[in-house]
Amino acid sequence: MTKPITSVLACAFTIISLIGYIPDVVGQPVSGKVYSVVEKQPEFPGGKAGLSQYLAETIKFPGSLMRQRTDTGPIAAQFIIDQAGTVHDVRVTSKPLVGKARKGMEAFITTVITAVEKMPRWQPGEINDRPVAVFYTLPIEVNVK
Repeated sequence: MTKPITSVLACAFTIISLIGYIPDVVGQPVSGKVYSVVEKQPEFPGGKAGLSQYLAETIKFPGSLMRQRTDTGPIAAQFIIDQAGTVHDVRVTSKPLVGKARKGMEAFITTVITAVEKMPRWQPGEINDRPVAVFYTLPIEVNVK
């Protein structure tokens, strides 16, 4: 017996945001210095819980990948949070997929990029109590159930 697709879509996956971490690599925007290590990390409005809620409400997993039960593997959004808390230079890394899954994954990556670009302003990172631009990596875990 098959369940209606709407009920499967409604509860088939969850998106869980892990704690953002700062890698050793420093990205450079058009001008200015971007830090990979800061005294105070940038913070999303509402903290980690607010970020998880925002991502869960904003990022939609493509039905084509869900129907195929595609394992997307690890996904990470990398971006710069400037001195004003605005997000810039969003990139998404993921494992390569082939065949039908590739098109669905491209749509999913576009959704992730759009969601990150439209994030509200963060509380910027700080060094010596001054706001600074920070290179930020946000791992995103997708569970297809």
